[in-house]
Amino acid sequence: MYFAHLFSLGLATGISAQSLAAVLASNNATLSTLSNLLTLVPDLVQTLSTAQNVTILAPSNAAFANLMARNPRSAELTRNPRALAGVLQYHVLTGRLLSPEFTTTPKFPATLLSAPFANVTGGQRIQLAMVNNTARIFSGFKQMGSVVAADIQFDGDNIIHVIDTVLTVPASPGQTAINTGLTSLAGALTSTRLLEGINSLSDITIFAPSNDAFRAIGSALGSISTQDLATVLGYHVLTGRVRFSTELLAAEDQMVLPTLQGQNITVRRDGSQLFVNSAKVVLADIITANGVVHILDNVLNPSNTTATPDPSATVQAPAFSGVSSVATAPFTLGIVPTTTLIPATVPLNGEKKMKPSLPTPSQTFSSRKLKILSQLSVPDEEYTDLSPKGSVDVGIRDLIAEINGRDGLVTTSSCAGRVSVYLEGKKKKVKSEEEVEEISGSAVGGKGGGEWLFVSHDPVQEEEGGFEGLFKLGKQDEGTNMGCCWGEEEDGARLVHFKFEPMILHVLTASHEHAQLVIQAGMEAGFRETGAVSLLNNKEGTGPIVAVRSMGLSFESLVGVEGEDGVRRAIVSSDYLKMLVRISHERFAENQKRIARFRGAMMTAFEPPAKKKDWEDAETRRERKRLEGLRKREEMQKLKEEEEQRKAGGEGNDVLDVVLQQPDGL
Repeated sequence: MYFAHLFSLGLATGISAQSLAAVLASNNATLSTLSNLLTLVPDLVQTLSTAQNVTILAPSNAAFANLMARNPRSAELTRNPRALAGVLQYHVLTGRLLSPEFTTTPKFPATLLSAPFANVTGGQRIQLAMVNNTARIFSGFKQMGSVVAADIQFDGDNIIHVIDTVLTVPASPGQTAINTGLTSLAGALTSTRLLEGINSLSDITIFAPSNDAFRAIGSALGSISTQDLATVLGYHVLTGRVRFSTELLAAEDQMVLPTLQGQNITVRRDGSQLFVNSAKVVLADIITANGVVHILDNVLNPSNTTATPDPSATVQAPAFSGVSSVATAPFTLGIVPTTTLIPATVPLNGEKKMKPSLPTPSQTFSSRKLKILSQLSVPDEEYTDLSPKGSVDVGIRDLIAEINGRDGLVTTSSCAGRVSVYLEGKKKKVKSEEEVEEISGSAVGGKGGGEWLFVSHDPVQEEEGGFEGLFKLGKQDEGTNMGCCWGEEEDGARLVHFKFEPMILHVLTASHEHAQLVIQAGMEAGFRETGAVSLLNNKEGTGPIVAVRSMGLSFESLVGVEGEDGVRRAIVSSDYLKMLVRISHERFAENQKRIARFRGAMMTAFEPPAKKKDWEDAETRRERKRLEGLRKREEMQKLKEEEEQRKAGGEGNDVLDVVLQQPDGL
């Protein structure tokens, strides 16, 4: 159903197989930013104009706007054609890929991106998969985007899929480790001086222990020599081939692979689960500039190569004997993330998504949650939280209650979505300290000395006096329009803004694992700017705060001005105000849909994991089946003897004759 809709969107534009320029022009409302950026890289345009069987993952205008909002420095790409070309090359697949080819089994097609931005054979890769019935794209740092319009054809057999995010070019293993929460690994590689060498290798696969994995054997790491630590780290690296999860899962029982350190590791599969020796892969396929990273829940031990997993355990036992855990993640001193990205979780090979094991919330977190919830345990008319307005909106109280009912989560502030009319603070030139006091004391509510003229968390209904009266605006002066109703002489003029803002939640989490699930749910629901405020545990010992939000639904328009005389008037017509309100109604409706999807995604993300069956290696499985076959044969022989006795007494059983002809073990 999802792709049937997307295909219809693409078909209308692509049926005549227009040129790339014509397709971009006809989709100007969606792809004008991409079109403008392509003019800055003529060599890439020339490549695309003559290419055959390529697929462009085209970020929408909203995707570029969201990138600018998150990272204003991205504007510097327009002054660096080489870097801009690299970013855009990563959005071009070297093959024709239509929407039906997105499946629950991930694909890792090559892109046009190559050296110096990538060090992998055949071009940098990207991950494509259907996740929860949505076509997803995973790029560097395991950042996730979605296809919003599919199968737009151009120049013969070439294809465009419009996507809702600008893809992240994969970074070096060092930067990837630092910025995906693997700071212990980054610190260990730095302390052993292996980092530069690992970053320079081509076609590598890294099995990366999580910070918790290093913490679990912390007692053994305090006095470990640099040489021994380097030996352990080298045992986690494979060279010569990028091995994605699909290849590792393809093995019927197990794969034995040589490491950079020299000894072998054993990769085992159990259904959709992967184990390396005894360590479990908890997150697969984080693409780097020179290969791929798979995160493990344990540190591999080159002196214990025969360790096997126990899939029934929530976390695998350490492969090092006689060790104990430590409170602080080892090797993290001085290792500071440069971004707040958290990798998205995704199922392996189309199986039901593996739930990351969730740590038990600390006493510090539990105490803080209890304190926060005590503020919510008051009558409805005083239902408060830590948001600036000090209360929880009625429209999301059920959602807040569901979140706060889960271990490891508590909401700290919230807004269900709102329409507001806001009067800016005074901006006249300051000449004296008295004027500073006058200006700072003149505001009533709002931010920066401004004033909220109107706020509603529900769709706005017109009242007597029109929207001008509701928004505390005078009627527009006859013959005026935007831009003509105040001049330079009105230094003290204050502008009035009409705004719509969708839901935003801040959720304090007990751990990075809890934060990952909240971010995953927010992204899947359409809150595209969902992210962690910080990847680091705060000073109070709790995990990251996750902001669930989406700027894509927001909009703002100037609607009025207040002169120095204090007279406030509209600078737009009544019809224009009605249009803004009508748009806000549409945004409210979409906001409610996303809230509903978020509630569903949270339920899915936090449902208890399915009980795992006990692990069997290949030899154990063969022996079990042999014994089952012998037992079955004995039972059948006994039945046959009983039947012969019955026949001797004149009874028959044709059905049994048929059963006896079946192979042993069926």
